[in-house]
Amino acid sequence: MSLRSPENSDFEFLASLRRDSALQALLLNVVTSTDDDAVAEWLERRKTDPNGGFLVIADGMTGEAIGFAQITNIHRRNRHGFIGIVIAPGAQGQGLGRVAMENLIATAKEKYHLEKILLEVRADNLAALSLYKSMNFRIVGTMLSHFRADDDIYDVVLMEKQV
Repeated sequence: MSLRSPENSDFEFLASLRRDSALQALLLNVVTSTDDDAVAEWLERRKTDPNGGFLVIADGMTGEAIGFAQITNIHRRNRHGFIGIVIAPGAQGQGLGRVAMENLIATAKEKYHLEKILLEVRADNLAALSLYKSMNFRIVGTMLSHFRADDDIYDVVLMEKQV
């Protein structure tokens, strides 16, 4: 598993993740438009964000995309930012999320000089919560009834880690 810059050949894969409304809701996103132009615009925003970074999670053997990782809302003076990863459903359960998080944390520290990373996770995303706790993320608090998707409303857990 490696992190790399997105390539043109990743578009269809990344678009499939962006178009998966259940996955996006798990990621605390409500995507209103998923046509090719909207996906291209989203990717361009992610790739050119001056206060963030966007990387593809690639299979170590084939180089094919299996997910993406991002750092957002980087506050350079205070040296913190938000991180997140997405592993495609077919590649989950193999320990790739842990490796991707380890690599993303290293990137946050080395490339962006962050000293603290934060993340938000839906309180019902038990697999993600378990991973983050096992990686020594600390729960800062729970935002009750914080995220709405369709007719459902979810609590969101805020976590942090010193790096």
